[in-house]
Amino acid sequence: MSWLRSLRLRPGDLAIVALVLLIAGGVALCFLPRTGGTVYAEIYQDDVLIKRVALADGLRETLTIEGAAVNEICIDGQTVCFSESTCPDQVCVRSGLLTRAGQTAVCLPNRVIVRLTGGEPEVDIIAGGAAR
Repeated sequence: MSWLRSLRLRPGDLAIVALVLLIAGGVALCFLPRTGGTVYAEIYQDDVLIKRVALADGLRETLTIEGAAVNEICIDGQTVCFSESTCPDQVCVRSGLLTRAGQTAVCLPNRVIVRLTGGEPEVDIIAGGAAR
C-alpha cells in the first residue's frame, strides 16, 4: 500500500478515475454482440440474383450452379459454403463457412457470389468502417 500513498492522489483525482472507468464501460457496451434480425444468403451469378434464402436452424439445401465451372453451394442451418467446385484455384471452397451478415465468398471463374445480408453485421476490428 505504500506505493499507493506515494502517488499522492487527491479526492478529485479519484473522481476523474471513476468517471473515465464509467465512460469506458459505456463504450464497451456499444461493442457487445447483438442478436436480432434474420440473416439471408444471396447467391448471384453474372450479377443476377439466383436465390435468396433466409437462414434458419433445420434448413438444409444444396444448390448446383453451372457455367464456366460447376459450383455446389451447401446451406446448412445458419451456415453457407461452397462445398465443391470444378474451378482450378478452389479459392471459393477454401473460403470456408459463412456465418455472419456481411461475409462473402466468390468463385471468379464461374462469376458466382455468395453474400450474407440482413441481421446486424459485426464490425471487423481491422476494417472498422468497411462493414455494410
